[in-house]
Amino acid sequence: MTATTTKDAAQDVAIEVLKSKVEDLEENQTILFERIRINEKWIAGAGAVIATGLAILALVTAVDAETRTKTYQIECKSTGMCLQREGS
Repeated sequence: MTATTTKDAAQDVAIEVLKSKVEDLEENQTILFERIRINEKWIAGAGAVIATGLAILALVTAVDAETRTKTYQIECKSTGMCLQREGS
């Protein structure tokens, strides 16, 4: 009976050690999940900034392209003076 009691006590100690280790691992897992959430927020913010920058760049490029494609007609009078006006 003493051998059984000793064995039970040893198993109880081993169980408690394992429970302690599991609790530590769960705590570390919680910390890692929090760090992942913070990184996800930063990445989403950076993506939003990049998307906004690209949208602004596209608008600027579109406006610049529009101003460059306007046609101009040059009218020269008999006096030799030429006038430039915007065509349609």
